[in-house]
Order: sequence, then C-alpha cells, then structure tokens
Amino acid sequence: MFLLTFGRSILFAFQSFWRNIWLSLATVFIICLALLSINFLIIINAISDSAIVAVQNRVDISVYFKPAVREAKVEEVKNQWEGLPQVKNIIYKSPEENLNDFKARHQNDASIQETLKELEGNPLGATLVIQAKNLQSYPEILKAVDNPAYADLIEEKSYDDHQLIINRLNAITGSVKKGALIISLIFAIISILIVFNTVRIAIFTHQNEISIMKLVGANNWLIRAPFIWESIIAGVIACVVILAVIYPLLSIIQPYLAKFLQGVDFNLVSYFNHNIIWIFGGQLIGIIVINFFSSMLAIGKYLKV
Repeated sequence: MFLLTFGRSILFAFQSFWRNIWLSLATVFIICLALLSINFLIIINAISDSAIVAVQNRVDISVYFKPAVREAKVEEVKNQWEGLPQVKNIIYKSPEENLNDFKARHQNDASIQETLKELEGNPLGATLVIQAKNLQSYPEILKAVDNPAYADLIEEKSYDDHQLIINRLNAITGSVKKGALIISLIFAIISILIVFNTVRIAIFTHQNEISIMKLVGANNWLIRAPFIWESIIAGVIACVVILAVIYPLLSIIQPYLAKFLQGVDFNLVSYFNHNIIWIFGGQLIGIIVINFFSSMLAIGKYLKV
C-alpha cells in the first residue's frame, strides 16, 4: 500500500510538472543560476588557494658563500640550518652549478662571456637555497642566517618577500568570494520564493482535486507529497543541467588557468572530479532540502488540511 501511494505521488508530481512546463522551466532556470553562482564560488576558492600556494613556493632565502669556503664547511652549515624547526628544505648548489647558471643567463652578453673566458678559476662560491614551512617562519630563519658566526663565510644573502603579493591576492580573492557569496545567497532566496510560488500556483490549479481527495479521506501526506516531489524534481533536473554545463566551462577555463599558475600542478577538471561527491552531492542534497521546506511552507500556508 505504501509503495502504491509513493508511486502515485511521484506520478502526480511528474504530471503536474509537465502540465505547468513553463513555470517548471522557470523554476529550474532560477535554481540553475543559484547552483552556477555556488560553483563559481567554489572555482574562485580553488584558484585563489592554488595561486597562494604558487607564490609561497617561490619564496626562499638564497645564501651565497665566498669562493674560498670549502664544500665541507658549506655542508656543515647546511646540516645546522636543516635542524631548525622552521626549515622545510635546503637545496645545495655547487660553485660549478652557479657558474653554469650564470653563463646561461648571460649567454647573449658577449662582454660577460669574454670576461669569463679570461678568468683562470671560478669566481663564484656555493649557494644554499632555503625554503620555510610557511611564510611566518622566514623571520626566524633570517635571524639564524644573520648569526655573526657565519659572517666570515657568507658573501651575500637575498630574500624575496612575497607577503605583499599574497596579501593583495587574498584581498582581491576575498572581495570576489564575498561578491560570489552574496550572489549565491540572492539566487538561493529567489529560488526559495520561486519554488514557494510554484507550489502555491499548483495548489490553486488543483483546488478541486484536493477537495475531492479530502472528501474521500486522503491523509495530509498524500495531499502534500506530489507538490513536494514536484519541487524536488525541479531541483534534481537543475543539478543535472549544471553538471552538464560546468565541465565544458572548466575545460575552457583550464588552459588560461595553467598559464596563470605556471609551475603549479593544478587542474580544475581533476579538482572537480576528485571532489565530485562533495561538490555536486552536497549541492543536490542542499537544493532538495531547500525545495522540500519551501514546499512544506507553501502548503502549510495556503493549503488548509
């Protein structure tokens, strides 16, 4: 009996959805806009996080040792600094590697190339490139590098502070996220109102049928169920449409994103594939819950059962 009632309620919901097709399509369209704005917010969040990681990965401290400092001494210093809790990684570059890199950077400068040929030895020393576990760790590492015990060994230090870039990036993406969140909330509210009015119109259209159902003793759930299912059907269709739209959109965005995030292994399509259950499953559940309560509210207010 329950399965029969359940099946009939879904059948009535599809019939009502089709009878009011233009109203149903308008409901689906508004829900799609709400879901699209939510997915835009997810995309912005994923891109901003990857951009910040990209900038953080380029921050380092380069310590240039004097040419006279032997490799064993540089290794000793490297081992000491690797023991610091703030240090993530230290890359050792030999004097030969530094010279080859210098030649490559200035390969088109004839005067520098001639000067290098005239030199009897290698004028460059070894280099240690230090990466911290996070941006906040660099001041502590700089204190260790500036220790007077290393003054006679170090020829030069360089530190590219990207904190300003990251702060600006956070500010920009934060503003975009707030804008996308506001738009998402606006469309969510509009979706609730549209579903509310769709159910109300459906109730008005089926007044006679509802009266007959009451007279024959139909319970409240049997009367409510088709309207609730109709709104849920609209939500499910909207989720399917967004799923079909978002992936081609991600494929279009990805090449431009790859250029923007050079050197960062991040792919939007792969990100959505990896989190598809959480992203689209969450949206589907969310829109079903919103539509369910919108329908219940509309029925409770306009249907006296």
